[in-house]
Amino acid sequence: MKRNKSFVFAVMFLFPLIIGCASTETKKPIIFVDKPNSIPADIPSQFLNRYYVLIDKEDKEFKKLLTDEERQEFIDKFWLERDPDPSTSENEYKNEIDERINDIADEVFFSTHGTTGLLFRSNGGFRGDMAKVYLLHGEPDVMDTLEGNSFVPMMLWIYGNPNNGSILYAFLFYQKSFSGSYRLFSQDSYRMDSCGAINEVAVFRSFGYAGGMQAQACPDELTRVYYDIYNSSGKGGVIDGYVFAWALFNFSQGSSSLQGKALQPPKPASEIAKQSNARITGEAPKLVGTSGADYILASCGNCNSIIPAELSLGERFTISASWKNFDWMARGEQLELSIKYRIIFEGHNRSKPIVLEDVVVMDMKKRSLDEYSEMIVVVDLVKPEQVAAIPSGTYQVSVYIKNTLTSKYNAWDKEFIKQ
Repeated sequence: MKRNKSFVFAVMFLFPLIIGCASTETKKPIIFVDKPNSIPADIPSQFLNRYYVLIDKEDKEFKKLLTDEERQEFIDKFWLERDPDPSTSENEYKNEIDERINDIADEVFFSTHGTTGLLFRSNGGFRGDMAKVYLLHGEPDVMDTLEGNSFVPMMLWIYGNPNNGSILYAFLFYQKSFSGSYRLFSQDSYRMDSCGAINEVAVFRSFGYAGGMQAQACPDELTRVYYDIYNSSGKGGVIDGYVFAWALFNFSQGSSSLQGKALQPPKPASEIAKQSNARITGEAPKLVGTSGADYILASCGNCNSIIPAELSLGERFTISASWKNFDWMARGEQLELSIKYRIIFEGHNRSKPIVLEDVVVMDMKKRSLDEYSEMIVVVDLVKPEQVAAIPSGTYQVSVYIKNTLTSKYNAWDKEFIKQ
């Protein structure tokens, strides 16, 4: 799944996939789908190596498994927990990650304007900083490189916030020794040390700067480096130097998001729900009555205890999905959908979290669902007046929903900026 962009044009540089094996002396050879970038194949024994950016605490459990059958069972469960829509035969999330892996093998940026000649294989390969960011976040909305005499070569990847058009993430890379691999610049380390950030990318380090003090005036030589960056233009003419200068000690615009958090493995719905202190129920409670007459259960046989739904944050918080993805109680000619929710807003200023929880009940005529078999149901969780009452700021929002009839659930963890 690629980003839709009107300002970045990439020409795919394709080459045949090379399958190679380790030395015959090795009992369990490592199989690569792409030898130059050392990308492991999609086989059970290489699961941890291929999907390393998604692995958090699962590695210890996986390493205890002895057979491919046990590993495959583990892998199936791993992807099921991350499937955004278990009602379909495809796992869209796995497909998206595999597409990104293929992009790395195909050297997707080789002919991109502003980064011509840029190769993953020359910048750490599949385990390099470039590949890690790409695997987690995909193709940036805009990217460019910057070069000058007083500072080392830099490259900037910008991901926009779809809600307000601001910069959601700005990943800055640099060649520390004026050559070699692009490595990720640690904006978190220099949020309070702007002079130190400039000193890090300067060709000639300033010995007149002690470091670590935001209030300290930068030495003249560092000030000149800063303005050299500020007044430069990107090679592709896409990003101006002042954005590079800003990105030396800023990672997100209008938000206090940290680079470190953006590099963490995304959490599955079950983990988010646990962290929000929500009750997880794997087995549905025993239902009283007759299926089809007293209740109608979701038609998704592969969803287990997950409700496939899409979360939308904005003036109101809603979830939406096909009516067939929900479990309904029948009351005469009416069908009732009852969703319990728990939403936690955690501000980046470490203030006390805001917690909203309630039960939303929707009624719908049976006849409507019969007439419109593909109907999409939109459930309002947080209404406009509730959103308006939330103080302005940037929040990490954990959303947990549960069907009160069967205890099926879903959960999300997203950033929300309240203007």
